[in-house]
Amino acid sequence: MRVPRHWIAVVTTCGLGLMVWVGLPPVLRAQSKRPVAATPASTPLVWPLPPDKPRIRFLESFSNNFDIEPRKKLSWVDRLVGKPDPNVPQYFLRPSGVAADSRDRILISAAQVATVFILDRQHRTVLRLRGDRGLFFKNPLGIVVDSQDNFYVADPVLRMVLKFSPEGQLLATIGPQAGLRNPTFLALDEPRRRLFLVDSHLHQVLVFDLDTLNLVRRVGQRGERMGEFNYPVGIGVARDGTFAVSDTGSCSVQVFSPTFVVQRRFGKQGTRPGDFVRPKGVAFDSEGHIYVVDAAFNNFQIFNQQGQVLLFVGSYGQQPGMFNLPLGIYIDRRDRIYVSDQLNHRVQVFQFLGGN
Repeated sequence: MRVPRHWIAVVTTCGLGLMVWVGLPPVLRAQSKRPVAATPASTPLVWPLPPDKPRIRFLESFSNNFDIEPRKKLSWVDRLVGKPDPNVPQYFLRPSGVAADSRDRILISAAQVATVFILDRQHRTVLRLRGDRGLFFKNPLGIVVDSQDNFYVADPVLRMVLKFSPEGQLLATIGPQAGLRNPTFLALDEPRRRLFLVDSHLHQVLVFDLDTLNLVRRVGQRGERMGEFNYPVGIGVARDGTFAVSDTGSCSVQVFSPTFVVQRRFGKQGTRPGDFVRPKGVAFDSEGHIYVVDAAFNNFQIFNQQGQVLLFVGSYGQQPGMFNLPLGIYIDRRDRIYVSDQLNHRVQVFQFLGGN
């Protein structure tokens, strides 16, 4: 894909701002004292700023159950007998993974409370899932949803991936038989019936048959060469089967063909546009652009297929479009971008507006 010239111009315009911003201590800042409430933007919040053509627009954020569920009324009888207030919000503390299903439900894995929250906006309900059949989450991290709305959750403490039905019934597990040590993020390639799993302690991407959940391939090993990893974390799959892996230890992203051949590596440790410090979640939009979350920069950067940076979105803070230790990213079929904002205890949602 040719690189749009005006996207490059955006990088030139924004580069100084990024360099000044990352001059502040970007990694270890004070944690937010309280979860940030969902905040719709009063005016359109877009990137880049005018007069450039907008590419990304902020839509909304979700931080607790009352962003979805209606509040309940407490009668005078309830108050008289001392019934507990049912309207104490339940925050999505330290959200990690995020996904959406065909019912437009949003699934959030909240590590601090070891819970997967399923937000059903149509019915204004929130399903809380902590496990099933005596198997409970310890640290739910990556989450993906297949076309049947079954969802898969990686838990590095359990050293397992758990598969659930749309209603939250445990259907299957991947664990000891695959030798998992620290499963982090997941991705699906349904046309090729593949489930991808990053294991950061194995320094590999494990590929499973989506129908049998049998391990069919291991990609990579520990090392510094192309096709090798040093504590990988995130993974995303494009519609053509190309997949990208964030390699946190080497501050880079590697791109592989659908046949598992490494094609390119981009990024290095640094503070300029296109550099990384702590690359985490990875995703592709419908045009094949690669989105990479950086937990130290408190943003996500957008790259073309050749690994050239086009735009960055975000900075440190609590306002819409700002982040405090972002981690996971997911892009749905309508190019809505979901980013888990850990220390602000929320998921922020953006819209890709097209790159032409």
